[in-house]
Amino acid sequence: MELVRWGDEHFEHMLRWATDPRMTRYVGNGKPWAPEYVAERHEQALQHWNEHGFGLHLVIEDGVVVGLAQLAHRGPDEIEIGYWVDPEHWGRGLASRIACELRDRALSLRPRVFAGHDAENIASGRVLEKAGLRYVTSKYIFGRLQHGYALGVGMTDQGVLRYSAFTKDPAGGNPAGVVLDATGLSDDEMLVIAAKVGYSETAFVLPRGGREFDVRYFSPKAEVPFCGHATIATSVALAERIGDGPLTFHTPAGEITIETAAGTATLTSVPTSTSEASPELVQQALEALRYKEIGDAPVHVGFGGARHLLIGLKDREQLAQLDYDFDALRDLMLAHDLTTVHLWWRESADLVHARDPFPVGGVVEDAATGAAAAAFGGYLRDLEGPQRFVISQGEDMGRPSRLEVDATSEDRRVRVTGAAVVIP
Repeated sequence: MELVRWGDEHFEHMLRWATDPRMTRYVGNGKPWAPEYVAERHEQALQHWNEHGFGLHLVIEDGVVVGLAQLAHRGPDEIEIGYWVDPEHWGRGLASRIACELRDRALSLRPRVFAGHDAENIASGRVLEKAGLRYVTSKYIFGRLQHGYALGVGMTDQGVLRYSAFTKDPAGGNPAGVVLDATGLSDDEMLVIAAKVGYSETAFVLPRGGREFDVRYFSPKAEVPFCGHATIATSVALAERIGDGPLTFHTPAGEITIETAAGTATLTSVPTSTSEASPELVQQALEALRYKEIGDAPVHVGFGGARHLLIGLKDREQLAQLDYDFDALRDLMLAHDLTTVHLWWRESADLVHARDPFPVGGVVEDAATGAAAAAFGGYLRDLEGPQRFVISQGEDMGRPSRLEVDATSEDRRVRVTGAAVVIP
């Protein structure tokens, strides 16, 4: 297989494939490209080579053109890779070989490689995983959900473990980085590592002795006082090394106790509290979320180690159609010290579906949010009395998660249980 630098003589291949719905289904807005747009992309590809010294390639095997492969500049430290394989050559493993070749070329030029794919194109995600890239985030582009994967040179140099929480499947749940001994790391160094890992949170552990630990949580953008899914991931990682049993985490939000057993962990939150959100906050949130109406449940700000805006939606379809103004919601959340917006719809007394936008952490949404689950459990208990239920989250991201919530304690603490598994 040969990757040939893109030139004027290759334009006809892009033009042919850009009108093939099998090729464009998962690209851009999912529609065939107009000839004028193809010409524009062709000129951009030529210019990219001139500006950066790398770019689009024609993929040739045994003298036959089989696809396109691209290296795209994303800044001084990162290159994005992408590829198309001619439908006539699908099923031959070409995509995996192209992805690996692009990965190696990108990492020879920059310390980090990134790739994205349409959420519906599950096969592309598997190809990127085979190439060693790991899921880091999701975002909407042209109104379509895209998953992002990344791999960096030296990403494990600081002993970063990778677990997915609230799932038994590495392809599901919410990924978290875990540093089991952060002794000697400064705040700035922790933030750099969290940004390099790219997950919504990375947990940094400082052993106190025995089964007690100081734990801090960093998103790629800032430190957060508490993170439920990173707590579950860290607890399972520790239990795998020191044995099942109780753990105590001293976090910026307060003391968290955890029970671990057989690859699962149950965290007991700090005492939860809720209060009704102001009409101004609700109105501004709905504008940023682009919702004209919601469900009948009162909108509260809930606390379970961090503050979350709890908004009940009118049906499952409204939850599935989440498409919000990232910058507007981020700015509003920063102004009100909110960690996520917890959007929920209750299917039954014991099953709730949820999504948690997390723009303040630099990601579109969390696939599982343990701290929000604790706050939400406290909210339902305050409104209706003691509760036990399951939150199903991450479904619309293609990363299903299961969070078991027990809000029956008289001391206002909430227990949240989930599994965690190593991301290979």
